[in-house]
Amino acid sequence: MTASGIKIPQRAIPTRSFQAGESIGAIDALRGYAILLVLAAHSVPPSLVWPARRVLLMGFFGVQLFFIASAVTLLMSWARSKEELGVKSGRFFIHRFFRIAPLYFLAIVFYWVIDKTASTDFSLPRLLSTLFFVNTWTPHLLPTTGGWKPVPGGWSISVEFCFYFVFPLLAMLVTTMRRTLAFCAIALVIMIAATTYGQLLYPEITSAQRENFLYFWFPNQLVVFAIGFLLYRCLQSRYICGLVASTRLSAPVASACMVAAMIGLSYSGLQKEGIAPTHLLMTICFAAWAFVVLLNPGRLVVNPVITAIGKVSFSIYIVHFAVLKLVTHGMDAWWPIGKEGVLSLFYTAVSVLLALGISYALASMTYRTIEKPFIQLGKRFAGGFVAGAATGQRSSV
Repeated sequence: MTASGIKIPQRAIPTRSFQAGESIGAIDALRGYAILLVLAAHSVPPSLVWPARRVLLMGFFGVQLFFIASAVTLLMSWARSKEELGVKSGRFFIHRFFRIAPLYFLAIVFYWVIDKTASTDFSLPRLLSTLFFVNTWTPHLLPTTGGWKPVPGGWSISVEFCFYFVFPLLAMLVTTMRRTLAFCAIALVIMIAATTYGQLLYPEITSAQRENFLYFWFPNQLVVFAIGFLLYRCLQSRYICGLVASTRLSAPVASACMVAAMIGLSYSGLQKEGIAPTHLLMTICFAAWAFVVLLNPGRLVVNPVITAIGKVSFSIYIVHFAVLKLVTHGMDAWWPIGKEGVLSLFYTAVSVLLALGISYALASMTYRTIEKPFIQLGKRFAGGFVAGAATGQRSSV
């Protein structure tokens, strides 16, 4: 309304609801891209030219993309359940344990054998802390100080389970956009305090060992899950979804921006501490990109290949460390041309493709023979738990 009393029409923002059922393929795609980033980072040879090397090493932050996808999918599942809190929490823990633990525990045996680990390297505290998913709470149990590594990359699985331990409480409390923003702020403060005052911990270890430990432990990574909560809350907002939809921002354009951001951050230098460490900046970029991909998945970005990779991404994560050793040994033996300069790009590309292909083939088998059967077993246990809880409730009436 102007001073003359004439109404000026404002541009209407269309509303749009996010349909969780339509996002299954897109969620798998996010996991597929996450494992591609991780595998590429772990495939980087020492001879790779520095401009390409620094970009590929940003793939280490694919783990944060896994964490974001985990937070969103768990919140979607939690919201669909109408059960009482205790029953819902029990079902959640059973599902999560049978989804992750069996393959992870078998991987301990697998890597013990293929790494030809000496019996003198065995550590009962390290084994127990790995089995109970608490090994990221001290550098002496996390392999940042050397010694036996039960499962390569196991730190991320332990961090994931630490998130599971507190998830029901968070899901119960963080139920609005305002609370979600408060959760993000609290998690950010925790991250800054953990990396700042954590410098005073464990004076007996080196500064490099302490830096790695402080990066891996759960208080430093909690903010990533908090941003996953924020992403979920934005997806539930008809206004925010409509606002983004009105811009006609597509998944391919968002993906190009994501790649540009990754390249830019790779040249700004890796920061593990402070108010804006690299893993936080990458998480923010991932969340913005994932929002567009989940809201408006296109066939180019969310395609059958990447979704198939994402479906077995956990198995790929477990086996790819062993596959990379095999591929590196084979490449060193038969690679016909040089590995320096521009030729290092071809060497790296072939290594990544070989590692991905072999890892996917093995992961498809472990998914069918280990993951899926135990997932079904977990569902049966969860069903029995719910039935028992219902029987207990009836008998108490």
